[in-house]
Amino acid sequence: MKKNIAFILLVFFGLAVYAQEKEISFSVIEKVPVYPGCIGDAKELKNCFSKNIQKLFTENFNMDLPNQLGLKGGKYRVYIAFKISSKGKVEDIIAKAPHDLLEAECLKVLRKIPAMLPAELKGKKVGVKYAIPFTIFVEETRKQRKERKRRMRRNRN
Repeated sequence: MKKNIAFILLVFFGLAVYAQEKEISFSVIEKVPVYPGCIGDAKELKNCFSKNIQKLFTENFNMDLPNQLGLKGGKYRVYIAFKISSKGKVEDIIAKAPHDLLEAECLKVLRKIPAMLPAELKGKKVGVKYAIPFTIFVEETRKQRKERKRRMRRNRN
């Protein structure tokens, strides 16, 4: 399978949980949000959530887009964040990327996250905020490679 870009999704659970206008540590959550179709204990539910978010991106993100934007070849960090509300809906979606069209593409994919069972703390449903940084790899084009080699030759002289 030829893809010009590879994703490394590193899911970090634990930015913050919001309950009653107060920030609460993720580590005290009794029940984590449940992505549709996920079952098991808290650890299995977290892993299932992570795998489903990765799957959502690999199936819906335009993998050719970064190479079409004229970005210089190399690695780029992308940051996405969202909140699973106390009603289980995805809210407060944000994306930071090296190009506006990459941000828009991330937002498009994040809007496809389905509603789920919300997190619980002391028997009350609470919102949970997630942050997911990942790296995209952009291939160097022939033109960029040629220019880089030309600059290297000039710098040697």
